[in-house]
Amino acid sequence: MNPLTEQELRLALKNADVKQFTVPKGTVVTPAAMEYLKTRRIMLIEDEAPATLAARAPDTEQDGGELSGPKAPEKAPAFIGPDGGGFDRKPEDLTHLQGNRLVRKDHPVIVWRGKLDSFTACIMEAQVLGEKLAAQRFVEELQEILEFSRRLLSCEIRGAEVEEFRLLGLTADDLRARSHHPEKFFGYRHMLVSHKMGPLCIRLNTLRTVAREVELAAVAAFKDAEGRTGREDIVRALNRLSSLFYIMMYRYLPAGFTPEHAGI
Repeated sequence: MNPLTEQELRLALKNADVKQFTVPKGTVVTPAAMEYLKTRRIMLIEDEAPATLAARAPDTEQDGGELSGPKAPEKAPAFIGPDGGGFDRKPEDLTHLQGNRLVRKDHPVIVWRGKLDSFTACIMEAQVLGEKLAAQRFVEELQEILEFSRRLLSCEIRGAEVEEFRLLGLTADDLRARSHHPEKFFGYRHMLVSHKMGPLCIRLNTLRTVAREVELAAVAAFKDAEGRTGREDIVRALNRLSSLFYIMMYRYLPAGFTPEHAGI
């Protein structure tokens, strides 16, 4: 007889409001399955009959053949799982999405939040580099970008819209124009990135690529059933962040350095 697993229990119980779960006598139940039953406050019953759901009326219970009368209302579960089931204690394989709603840790929105967290960590690492090189303006500009990036997470969790913004004095339209037409604004065409650009430019290039990864994760996380992006405001903001880092690379080119044309 195969062991009874947590996944099998979740599929069998789903949203059912039951007090008991009956299994054939001798059934081996995995520790994870036992923990799941414990968190749902469901009693495991062994019987000669096949496994079945045995629901008991939520407002009465039988004792010696007589109904004992109404029961006190049960305490609402502290957490709601991915399948709608309740938990009094958060399982290790689940995490918070919003409020007391739990999802698996590979949920697309959780993946996006993790990438955004990594992105902000990269910004702070770049600030440490700027401090080391006595590039105080660089550090301060990154601080403004860091605070804006953190606001994106706040907007997502609260369901708030990302308002129109300026970064380093530039609007979203300004950022797009400068990143698309660098020759007009900086005197150079699209450049081929090289280590000769120096540590600040190379670190900015890393931030540019990480911002792109966060943007792609957002597209995947906020897609609706028809494939449309549900949080265009967040995706747009992330797109402009990668443009901003590209613009900053032109600003922080070493004195006298002429970048090689990228051919695009």
